[in-house]
Amino acid sequence: MPGTCPATDSYLMNSRGYIDMDLRTMQERASSRIISTDIVQNLMDENISMDQYRAYMADVYSYALHSAQVIALAGSRLVLSHPRLSQYLFRHAEEELGNDKWAASDLLDLGLSPSDIDDIVPSSPCVRMIGLEYYYAAHANPVGLFGWMFVLESLGGRVGEKMAQAIDRALGLNGKATYFLRGHGEADTRRSENLYAAIAANVKSAEDRK
Repeated sequence: MPGTCPATDSYLMNSRGYIDMDLRTMQERASSRIISTDIVQNLMDENISMDQYRAYMADVYSYALHSAQVIALAGSRLVLSHPRLSQYLFRHAEEELGNDKWAASDLLDLGLSPSDIDDIVPSSPCVRMIGLEYYYAAHANPVGLFGWMFVLESLGGRVGEKMAQAIDRALGLNGKATYFLRGHGEADTRRSENLYAAIAANVKSAEDRK
């Protein structure tokens, strides 16, 4: 899975305990690395402008448009080889439906018009992330998508609500335009634990653990 640390590859060979260790290590290290970036630290310190938040939510909207499709695509490629993981992905894809509307609602609250939202072009890093998702879902080992999902959901559960509160205070939003972050702060803690259980129970081969 993307995000697995080379130093922990030896944990992944046989026992459930080793898998547990690797997943929790990946979860903590990836989340901590993202949280330590300047942009997240600035957000948590309430050091953000309205233009910066609009740009951030534009990228959120852009990748939310693809989430359900890319997850379902990966699920379709796992139907025969990993039926339980396939079922999980189809359920998760259904849960992702409408997330773009959450982001669009926040963008409307931030002053964008519907036509502005239709014309959004994602940033270069966002395009690369979306491209990597499709690469794993459609061409490489689709089990790899679980690594991305696990880190993303873990991050949302850990800091989503805190980020929403900090942005609200910094920009004086009075509770508006943070629906996406608040909603994921609540839901992603549960989802990350469900993902943890699915990976630990069903990702067994060395090829799937890369």
